[in-house]
Amino acid sequence: MSHEHIILQFNKLFKFIEKEWEQLKLNNELHILEKVLMQGSKMSQLYRSTLMSFMILFLVVPLISPIMDIIHPLNETRSRQQLLRVNYVIFDQNDYFFYVYIQLAWGAVIVVMTVIAADWLYILIIHHSSGLFAVCGYKVQKAMRQSDSDDEIALYKYKVEQFRDCVIMHNEAIEFYNLLNESNQKSYLIQVGINMMGMSVTAVQTVVNFDRPAEALRAAVFHGANQFHLFVLSLPGQVLLDHCNELAKQIYSSTWYNMPLKVQKMLYIMQIRCKNPCTLTAGGLYEMNMENFGITFKTCMSYFTMIMSLKG
Repeated sequence: MSHEHIILQFNKLFKFIEKEWEQLKLNNELHILEKVLMQGSKMSQLYRSTLMSFMILFLVVPLISPIMDIIHPLNETRSRQQLLRVNYVIFDQNDYFFYVYIQLAWGAVIVVMTVIAADWLYILIIHHSSGLFAVCGYKVQKAMRQSDSDDEIALYKYKVEQFRDCVIMHNEAIEFYNLLNESNQKSYLIQVGINMMGMSVTAVQTVVNFDRPAEALRAAVFHGANQFHLFVLSLPGQVLLDHCNELAKQIYSSTWYNMPLKVQKMLYIMQIRCKNPCTLTAGGLYEMNMENFGITFKTCMSYFTMIMSLKG
């Protein structure tokens, strides 16, 4: 997928969001979408705070030895570990420890802040998609309510019109989901792949470096950050899936059997489409939900336990 195609996809997403926002605002249904988006915003803030805490801890670990040399000096300088294993050909990094540290720390901050900004945007867009299904469920419940009109013909037309709007809203929610899934598949595949490889490598590093607490702690922090990142990537996908399933439950538990036959056919079409879950995938290979995250986490822990037993 070319960069131009990705930019085009995101332009479509943003234009879609703008159009839906204005439409829901005119229909006085924006509060349903805002409620879901507020949940996404809280999730994003928690994600930012947690990842920033991991980053600060990761940056502090290499400074433990220099700080201890000042607080509690020994007859010799304590061994020092950089943030990352680097090799400068033109000079010895141990002679310029703090200069190298500042360079690596600055690079780490830029990478983490970029990841946070990108994931924050993804989380809000996915919650917008979830909110569209929530609005659709709200419209279904609203259309189910009995009207005060005694004119059966007018009531029939009113019900048909209301449920036609529900079907249109459902189609728009599915269209937005398809566009979102198509634009994110390769990105998710890369991120999930990097996270899984990172968890495996840092698990090995943590076990191997048990005799060096600072190195083991740094690898453990990196391992925890990778697991948390995969968790945050999976959670919005689960939220989207839950809202899609909730719509199917709302239709099924409603008084659809009291509706006109034409309305029942509309609801039946919506029910059929709801059977195909709106699941975000990483390249079509890995579904972004909490079940798969749990399986990955369990596999990682089993791998970690196996390495521990071999080392013992």
